[in-house]
Amino acid sequence: MVFFDELLGFLGRFHPLLVHLPIGILLLAFVMAIRIQFKGGDMYLPAIKLSLFLGTIAAIVAALSGYLLSRNGGYEEDVLSYHKWLGIAVAISSLLLWFLYRKESPGAFRFWLFFILVLLIGVTGHYGGTLTHGKGYFVEAMPVALKKLFKAEEDKEEVLIVQNAQEAEAYMGIIQPILKQRCQSCHGQRKQEGGLALDTKENLLKGGENGTVLNANDSKKSELYARLVLPEGHKKRMPPKGRTPITADQIKLIAWWIDQGANFDKKVHEIPQTEEIAHLLKKLERGEKEVSAVLYADLPAAPALPKDKVDAWQAKGIKIIQVARDNNFVLVNAINYPQFNDKDLQELLAIKDNIVQLKLGNTAVTDLAFSTFSAMPILSRLHLENTKISDAGLSQLKGLSKLTYLNLTGTKVTSKGLSKLNELPNLKNVYLYKIVNQEVAAIKQLNAKIKVDTGNYSLPFIETDTIRF
Repeated sequence: MVFFDELLGFLGRFHPLLVHLPIGILLLAFVMAIRIQFKGGDMYLPAIKLSLFLGTIAAIVAALSGYLLSRNGGYEEDVLSYHKWLGIAVAISSLLLWFLYRKESPGAFRFWLFFILVLLIGVTGHYGGTLTHGKGYFVEAMPVALKKLFKAEEDKEEVLIVQNAQEAEAYMGIIQPILKQRCQSCHGQRKQEGGLALDTKENLLKGGENGTVLNANDSKKSELYARLVLPEGHKKRMPPKGRTPITADQIKLIAWWIDQGANFDKKVHEIPQTEEIAHLLKKLERGEKEVSAVLYADLPAAPALPKDKVDAWQAKGIKIIQVARDNNFVLVNAINYPQFNDKDLQELLAIKDNIVQLKLGNTAVTDLAFSTFSAMPILSRLHLENTKISDAGLSQLKGLSKLTYLNLTGTKVTSKGLSKLNELPNLKNVYLYKIVNQEVAAIKQLNAKIKVDTGNYSLPFIETDTIRF
C-alpha cells in the first residue's frame, strides 16, 4: 500500500509536463475550426476530429495527474479548487466537442462551444500559474497603462510595525511576523515547498525534507539564515527570484535571534542586544516606510512628480517608486527595461531633484551616462552592475556628495578608475564581484571608510548541503 501511494505521488509529478499537451493540441484544432467557420469547406475536418480526440485524452490524463499532485498538499485551497474544477471542465468540454464534430453537428453551435473551451483553457492556465508563482504574478508584470484600463492593482505590501518592541516576545512579536511576511507564501500552512513550514514553532523546529533549518546559537549553521545571505542569482537563495526580497534589517534580526539561542518564550529586553540591533528594533516601532523618510530627512523637500512623465516611464517598464509616503523622493528601477540607455537617462533629469536611488544594472548605459549622474544632486545609491561603463566616467562622480552605495560588478572598471572613488566624501559600500587579481592592491589604497565587497569569500557549509561551494 505504501508503494502504491508513493507511485501515485510520483506520477503526479508529471503534471507540469502533461498539462501543456492538451493546450497545444486543442488550440491547434481551434485554429482549424476558425478556418472552416469563416472560410467554409471541410478540408480540415478530419484533422480537427483527430486533434479533439487526442486533446481530450491529453486533457483527461493531465487532470488525473493534477489530482495526484494535489494530494501532496502545500497549495492554497481556493486557488487549487478553481484550477481543479476548471481542468475537469476543459476535459468534459473537449469530449463533448469531439462527439459534436464526429456527428457532423451544425457548425455554429459547436464553433462557439469551441470558443468557450479556449476561454476555459486560458482561465485554467491562469489559476495554474497562480498556484506555481503566487497571487498577483500576472498583474505585477502588466504595463501600467493596462493596469489602469482594467483597474488592476497589485497587492500593497503590509508594513511591519511593532508597538514597544522591547516588551514584545522575540519570536511571536518580531521573528514570526517577519517569516509570515517574507516566507510563508511558500512555507506556510497551505503550501510547504521542500516539506518546510515556518508558520509555527513546532514546524520551524521540525524542518523540512532536507532536515532541520534552525541551529540555536549559530546562525551560520542554520539554513533559516544561511539561505537568506547567499549571492543574488544563487539557486538556493531565499526568497527565490521573483518574490519580494527580505530586507537586510530583517536578516540581521533573524541572525540575532538565532545567535542568542533562538528562544521562543523570552521577551526582547531579556535577550542581549548590540547597539545596532537595538536601533533596528527601534526602527520597527516607526515602521519600515517611515524609516525611509528618516533616512532622507536631511534633504531639501523634493518637488512634485510630473504625473504624465511618470506614467510614460512606467508604461515602458521603468519603475518609479516613492521611498516613503510623506515625501517625493523616488527609486528608479530599469530592471524590466534592459534597453534603457543614455538618452533615457537624460530624460530622467526632469525629476533629478527627486531621485535618491538608481537601479540600472544589466541595461545599455555607457560612460556617457556619468555626466547625467553628476547632475542628480541627491543620488545616494547607484547600481551599474553588468553594464558597459569603464574608468572613463568614474571621475565625473566626484560631484555626488550624497552617494553612499555603488555597484560596479561585472564592469570594465580597473585600478585606475578605483582611485577616483576616494573623491566621493560619503561613499561607504562598493561592490566589485569578479574583480581581477591585479586590482586587489588598488582596493587597499581606498579610503578606510569605504567597504569593498569583492565576493571572494567562502559560504558556510551546512550539514544538509550536498555540494560545497
